[in-house]
Amino acid sequence: MISEATFDLLLAEAIHSRGLSGSDEAELQGFEVGFRLMERASQTRVLVADDHLEAIKFLCKDMWIGIFGKQIDKLQTNHRGVFVLKDYAFRWLTRHSCADEALSRARTQGLLQFSCGLLRGALANLGSQAIVTAELSLAYPACSFNIQIHTLPCNITN
Repeated sequence: MISEATFDLLLAEAIHSRGLSGSDEAELQGFEVGFRLMERASQTRVLVADDHLEAIKFLCKDMWIGIFGKQIDKLQTNHRGVFVLKDYAFRWLTRHSCADEALSRARTQGLLQFSCGLLRGALANLGSQAIVTAELSLAYPACSFNIQIHTLPCNITN
């Protein structure tokens, strides 16, 4: 298993050196990582593909603990496929610093896009298509992830 510090440094370097801040490439890389992580994490647990709430709970507890060493701080839902995950001390932001404010903002955006892709990829592995967006809170390093799960209409033909 890769150590936390090594992964954090690798992620920061990927965003910095490859120019991923503010690009869709950060989200695509996050998608691939999330898809693979969920593939590995879900081997020990059977999840029902139709139960979106159970999939989100799995993300908030098991997967979040595996990545960040803690559960998500708050989960909210409207029970119609919209979920809000709140992390009051998002670890990747707590270890992020930069003297230049514009550069710091760009790197923070890259980290959040990677994180959105990570969540989207994990859900895709469970059979759910979702739109994931992130918002920084005024109480930095708190952030929230808004997840809107799309249910595909069933085409029934006679």
